[in-house]
Amino acid sequence: MKSIYISSTEPRSGKSVVAIGLMKLIHQRIDRIGFIKPIGNAIGVEPDDDVELVRILFKLNQDPDIINPVSIEEAREILADGGDDELLTRILRAYNKMAKDSDIVVIEGTDYTGAITALELDINADISKTLDAPVLMVASGENRNSEEIISQVSAAKESFDEKGCDFIGVIVTKVAPKDIKRCNVTLPIEFKKHNIPLLGIIPSDKILSSPRMGEIARKLGAKVMFGKDYLTNLVSSPRIAAMTVGNALARLEEGMLLITPGDREDMLVSAMVSRVAVTYPNISGIILTGGFDPSDSVKRLIGGLSGFNIPILQMEDDTMGVAIKVSQMPVSLYARDTEKIEIVYKSIRNHVKRDDVYRLLELKRTPKTTPLVFLNQLLERAKSNRKRIVLPEGNEERTLKAVSRVLSDKIADIILIGNEDEILEAANRANAKIEDATIVNPTKNDYLDRYTEAYFELRKHKGLTPEQARDLITDPIYFGTMMVQTGDADGLVSGAVHTTRHTITPAFQIIKTRPDTSLVSSVFFMCLPDRVLVYGDCAVNPDPNAEQLADIAISSAGTAKSFGFDPLVAMLSYSTGASGVGPEVEKIKEATRLVMEKAPDLNVDGPLQYDAAISIETARAKLPDSKVAGRANIFIFPDLNAGNTAYKAVQRSAKAIAIGPVLQGLNKPVNDLSRGCKVEDIVYTIVITAIQAQ
Repeated sequence: MKSIYISSTEPRSGKSVVAIGLMKLIHQRIDRIGFIKPIGNAIGVEPDDDVELVRILFKLNQDPDIINPVSIEEAREILADGGDDELLTRILRAYNKMAKDSDIVVIEGTDYTGAITALELDINADISKTLDAPVLMVASGENRNSEEIISQVSAAKESFDEKGCDFIGVIVTKVAPKDIKRCNVTLPIEFKKHNIPLLGIIPSDKILSSPRMGEIARKLGAKVMFGKDYLTNLVSSPRIAAMTVGNALARLEEGMLLITPGDREDMLVSAMVSRVAVTYPNISGIILTGGFDPSDSVKRLIGGLSGFNIPILQMEDDTMGVAIKVSQMPVSLYARDTEKIEIVYKSIRNHVKRDDVYRLLELKRTPKTTPLVFLNQLLERAKSNRKRIVLPEGNEERTLKAVSRVLSDKIADIILIGNEDEILEAANRANAKIEDATIVNPTKNDYLDRYTEAYFELRKHKGLTPEQARDLITDPIYFGTMMVQTGDADGLVSGAVHTTRHTITPAFQIIKTRPDTSLVSSVFFMCLPDRVLVYGDCAVNPDPNAEQLADIAISSAGTAKSFGFDPLVAMLSYSTGASGVGPEVEKIKEATRLVMEKAPDLNVDGPLQYDAAISIETARAKLPDSKVAGRANIFIFPDLNAGNTAYKAVQRSAKAIAIGPVLQGLNKPVNDLSRGCKVEDIVYTIVITAIQAQ
C-alpha cells in the first residue's frame, strides 16, 4: 500500500496516538515514511501540534505547508464558497509532493474541534477517496460498552463505503483497563459479524490523558508567576477552590489543579502549606483567576518557601471560565515529552496486531483514480513540458475562454488562427485574457507560400493544382494542420463550430496515419463522479468490421495506458458470453479473438453487455471467471451509433466530463471537439493534445 488514512468520528479519540505509534511500527519495515495532515489547526494557531510532533520524531524535512496544506478556517471558507474541488486539489497536490519522496504516507484525518465539525465525516471520506488511501478507523471506547462501540464504527464505515473508500480496519482506544479482557473476547466476534477487521484494543492511560502545567499555560495564554522549573507537572483533574479552607483541603487529590480567585490569599497559602506537608496529597499547580495579584507579602512568602515545587499561573478570566477552558482543552503529545512518547510506543507494541499491520502494507490493491486526480495528473503532465497547440477557431468565444484558462495556468502555448481584430473583439466580449497567445491570419502571414507548396506536393498526385492548394491552405483548419505537420505547432484542437469531418479530413491528407495503424479512431475519457473510463470509438468510424474493431480496441488500450490506465478491455454487445446469437454478436466474438491474437498480453473479454462489464455483482452472475467482467475500464462499442449515443447519455445524465474525442492513429496529435462542448471540455482536450505531443 502507498498510504493509510487514519480517521475518527469524534474529538479526543486517540487518533494522534495511533498515528505516531503506527508510524513507529511501519518504520521498522519501511525507511521512507511520509506524513500529511490535510486539515490542521485554525489560522494563527501554528504549528499544528500533531504536525510538529511527527516532523521532529520522524525527522521530516518537507515544508510545513506540504505536511499541513490547509487550516480548518481556510477549509471552512473554501467549502462555504462551494469550492470542494479546490480544497481537494490543494490537498492532493501536497500529498503528491510528499508521496514522491516516500514509500508510504500516513495521512491523519480531521480533529472534529473546529468550524466544519458537522461536515467532517464526509470531508474525511472525500479526502480518503481522492488520495486513494485505505481508511483505518480509530474509535474511542471511553465510557462505552461493546454495542455502542460497534454501532459507532459500523455507522462510520457505511459513510466511507458510500463514498467508495476502502475500509481496512479499526483500532479501539481508551478502553478502561478493567474492561480490556472482556473487550478482547467480545469485540473481535462482533466486529467479524460486520466484516470489520479489528487491529487492536488499546487501554486508556492516565498519563497520556493528563496535560502538563506547561501545556495549560501555553494553550490558555496564562502568565507563569512562580514555579517555571515545574511546568512538567501532570494534571489529573481541575478543581475550583471557592469554599472555606477546611472544606477545600478535605477535597485535595493527587495531581489536582486548583483554580481559585487571585484575591483568595487564604486558599493560596493553604495550598502552599499542603504541598510541603506529608499529610496531604501533592497538587500539581494553581491558577489564580480574575487577574488579581496576591499581596507583596504573600509573594515574598511564596518566593522564600523551600520545597514549594508547583507552578502558579495567572489568568484574567473569571474562575468558572478558566475551569471550563481547562476541562475542554485537548491534550497534545510533544516530542520532548519522552515519558508519554514511550507510553505510546509501548501501547502500540503490546496491543496492536503487528502481523496484521504488516500484512496490510504488503496488500496488493487495484489503484483507483477519481476524476479530480486524473485531471490534476493531466494538468501537471502538460505543464511539465509545455507544447504549442494551434486552435483554428480563433474567434469562437468558448474557445477563447478556454485559452484564457490555459494561458493563465501555463498549461500550453497557444496559437490562434483568424483575423486579429475579430479575435480581439471576441475575446473582449468573452472577457478572455489572451495577451500571451500568438495570432496568425491564414491569408496574410509568412508561412503561406511554404505551406501552399508543401500541400501541393502532398496532393498533386490527386490532380490538385497550385491555385487549389493555396485556396485550401487559407482555410483555418488546413492551415493549422500544416503548422503541426511542419513542426511550427505541436498539436491541433478544433470542432467547437466545425464538423468532425472538417476537422479530421486535413489530418488524413497531411499528417496521415502511423505505419502500425490501419485506421484512425477515437476515444473519450469519461470522468464520472467516482472513476474515469475510456469509451471508443464514439466519433469516427460509423460501422467498423471485426478487424477494424480489434484495431480500435488495441489502439484504445494503448492510448489509455499512456495516460496511466491498466487496460481492462470490454468488447460490448447486446449479449454476454455465449448467451446471444446473430451477426452483430458474431462480429464482436471475432473482434475479441483478433485482439487476443494480435495483443496476447492485453486483458480483453467479449462479447459483454455494459452491466456485466462494469458491475461486479452482475459479472459474478453472468461471467464469474472473467478477468475483465465487472472491472472493465475501457469500453469498445460495436458501432458509432451505439458509442455516440452512449457517451452523450452518460455525459448529460451523470454530469460527467467527456474529454474528447481524442484521435488515435495519426502521426501527430489532432483532436476534435463536440459542437456542444463546454469551456472545460476544450481546456482538457488542449491538455490531452499537449500530452500526446510530448
